[in-house]
Amino acid sequence: MTTRKPDFNSAGTFELSYGNLGFVQAKGAITGPLIKDKLALRISFNGTHRDGTIYNNRTEKYTNTMNNIGVRGQLLYKLSEHSDIILAADHTRQRPDGYAQVYAGVAPTKRADYRQFDAIIKDLNYIIPNKDPFKRIIDHDTPWKSGQDMGGISINANFKLGAGTLTSTTAWRYWNWDPSNDRDFTGLEGLRLSQAPSRHDQVSQEVRYAAVFSPKLSGVFGVFTFAQKLRADGAHTEEAGKDQWRFSQSSTSPLWETPGLLEGYGIRSYPNLDAWSVAVFSQVDWSITKRLSLLPGLRFNFDKKTVDYRRETYGGLQTTDPQLLAIKNSVYSNQAFKASTDDNNFSGQLSLAYKVSSSIKTFATYSRSYKPVGLNLGGLPSAQGQPLLELVRIKPESVNHFEVGFKSRPIEAMILNVTVYNTEISDYQTLVQAADLSVNRGYLANAEKVRVSGVEVDAACSIGKYLSLNGALSYTEGKYVSFTNAPPPLEETGGPTFKDVSGGQLPGLSKWASSYGFEATTQGEFLGNKGNFFIAADGYYRSSFSSNPSPSKYLVVEGYNLINGRIGFRSIERVSVFLWCRNMLDKNYFEQLLPGAGNAGLYAGVLGDQRTFGITLRARL
Repeated sequence: MTTRKPDFNSAGTFELSYGNLGFVQAKGAITGPLIKDKLALRISFNGTHRDGTIYNNRTEKYTNTMNNIGVRGQLLYKLSEHSDIILAADHTRQRPDGYAQVYAGVAPTKRADYRQFDAIIKDLNYIIPNKDPFKRIIDHDTPWKSGQDMGGISINANFKLGAGTLTSTTAWRYWNWDPSNDRDFTGLEGLRLSQAPSRHDQVSQEVRYAAVFSPKLSGVFGVFTFAQKLRADGAHTEEAGKDQWRFSQSSTSPLWETPGLLEGYGIRSYPNLDAWSVAVFSQVDWSITKRLSLLPGLRFNFDKKTVDYRRETYGGLQTTDPQLLAIKNSVYSNQAFKASTDDNNFSGQLSLAYKVSSSIKTFATYSRSYKPVGLNLGGLPSAQGQPLLELVRIKPESVNHFEVGFKSRPIEAMILNVTVYNTEISDYQTLVQAADLSVNRGYLANAEKVRVSGVEVDAACSIGKYLSLNGALSYTEGKYVSFTNAPPPLEETGGPTFKDVSGGQLPGLSKWASSYGFEATTQGEFLGNKGNFFIAADGYYRSSFSSNPSPSKYLVVEGYNLINGRIGFRSIERVSVFLWCRNMLDKNYFEQLLPGAGNAGLYAGVLGDQRTFGITLRARL
């Protein structure tokens, strides 16, 4: 993706959209010279508002709203015909009321009968407001919010040097994150607070040289360094409410019912992460013959990370009774650890392309890449009251990827591409859930080995001047080759602490996925503007997929098909206007399923949007 640069020719664009659910979106940009042929400015902005899609009958308001606004400015200084400097700054503010999850179902676990979800809510005289998730009704008592402020400043300088261009990019980015969640997904005061306000700062510097050395040889070489700092903005907080004792109850002792024992009892966590990495990279494109070309690339990376984590308990019943203290500590406990790790790695790729004819090009690629070493910084599960410190370090992920395929143009008006691939990942990094309430956001773990393989086909064609078609189809097989120490799935909570899920399906992967679409156009004139009238539709299908790192029969998202459409007028020069509709068939579907905090059996769903429609007006100045 390339951002448009400031231009020395004055211009502007504006787009305004209205839709159902109170949807309003405005986008725009203006550009022009400040000093002729030397200094140019570009300012762009966007803003989006939409009412909520889920009704909270506790607050009598809709939640899962949109409320975003952003601005970006760029200043271009032209040193010469081939050299320039761009200073860019941007800021985005997001204040949605969301994103809430809805009741999706209950799985029986291996815990005792009194610890099953239905038994818990019966004892608390609570009834789910609506068990049909697609009625979009909740009664959550903790506010949902996902406040974000993000942005930064960058300086990008390009200098013509010999046969190529030397580019330096210096950047600073920030992300302020202020969330609040009702992680028990009910109107009960289970988890009364679940908040993780954080501040992220990133600084990066890249210097690269790209050049064409001869008609047959070109390449790019560079150095990249990156530093990141993460701090809690105050503290990350998890706090129990008056009903949490019943969810956490792990024995029939009447001491669990002690008034106020867990109400207001919580933890404040202070995670601190410092990370630094540096890389040296190179890639060349060598045309060996007119038909055969070779594209090798190599990268060396060094990563260092340090974590200083501390969490402290607070609140609840103040007591010296050792039995009551033991109950409190079984729910939340103090924890602290420091860890530091570093690692280095070589990665790269080798691609060979052969032009069979003017309409067929074949290729084969091998690449080895990796995901850097990591450290858990959100707390660790405990055993016998002690944190499992062996889970602090997450091994680096190494990836071996092979693919072969061809790109072709069987006829002048048609494109057909096919790729077959196989990817094997050692020490696959995945976020897993545990029954431990103090790490209800999950923690990172390594699966020994996973494999993903498949076939992708995409095609596009034009029929005459006025009709175009496109489509893509993929088949993917993804599984754990070996994951012997995985947390159990939701329905096996209360059984063994870990499970061998080798051979199980990887989360988030559908075996079948496809996209398809068409657009029909005809030339015409609208409000004095020449252009094209058009009607178009596109669709997306995916088959069912696992929604949990450890495969669970309850946390499988059913497949779904979505169709979008639009009709309108597209101007060549000035004004365009069109009607649009997303999810035209109003399909009910989940984007994700996830267990409630503590794995009591309840699981919730992230809902996809219902049918939305509206009108968009675009204008060029």
